[in-house]
Amino acid sequence: MAIACIGLAGCGAPTAATPTTTSTFDSESAGAIIDQARSAMASAGSVSANGSGSVNVPNVGKVTVTETDYAGSTSGRQILSSASAHVRSTDLPSADTLDVDGAIYTNANMAVWASSFGLSESQAAALANKWVQIPPSSALYAQAAADLTLSTLVPDLFDATSYHKSGGRTVDRVPAIKVTYMNRGGDGGPTTSYVAVGGSHLPVAVNTGGLDLHLTSWGKSVPVAAPQGSVPLSSLLPPEGSSGAITT
Repeated sequence: MAIACIGLAGCGAPTAATPTTTSTFDSESAGAIIDQARSAMASAGSVSANGSGSVNVPNVGKVTVTETDYAGSTSGRQILSSASAHVRSTDLPSADTLDVDGAIYTNANMAVWASSFGLSESQAAALANKWVQIPPSSALYAQAAADLTLSTLVPDLFDATSYHKSGGRTVDRVPAIKVTYMNRGGDGGPTTSYVAVGGSHLPVAVNTGGLDLHLTSWGKSVPVAAPQGSVPLSSLLPPEGSSGAITT
């Protein structure tokens, strides 16, 4: 999902994937299957996701990333953590990002502010490990807000010129159709989506950047509240002290 901002590459495979039976839905084109998945996601209104995988982080290398997400109609949350036996924890990306009715709050370490947002070391240090409110006027806003709500997640997840299906699978005990494509959105690169054969044809799992995300709790709202003690971005990086890439 929004994790693409740290420059992941590659594509993993879901666990427990086995062949399943065919159906009328199976006979539809890959593009038609994705169109129905898009429509079903928008109608569901919200989704939760969680997963992990071995991903490539620029200037760091392969690390194990764990991600927990919630995307609603107007609010959402992403919690990102990572681990490696060969890299210092301070160099590994870690962040908690909230969208509360369009207000964006991020609590990230230096590795995220520097590698994901392209800030200088001094700027990243000023923002690290505190809740920062990013205003819509900031150049950082769109990147921080990506995939936190369904309105950004759906188009970002399915942004390709062509789609290819490769048979049925059972993922998380749900019969699904496997669709692969080269995504152009924020989660760019080789992507695999597993779309449920039954029901309204919601995605069951998505694999992008080496990260396996399993999608659950469709339509179940999760409360998202603004964090206490958040600090406006402008108070930490005034315009005159920024790199010019930041507008506060």
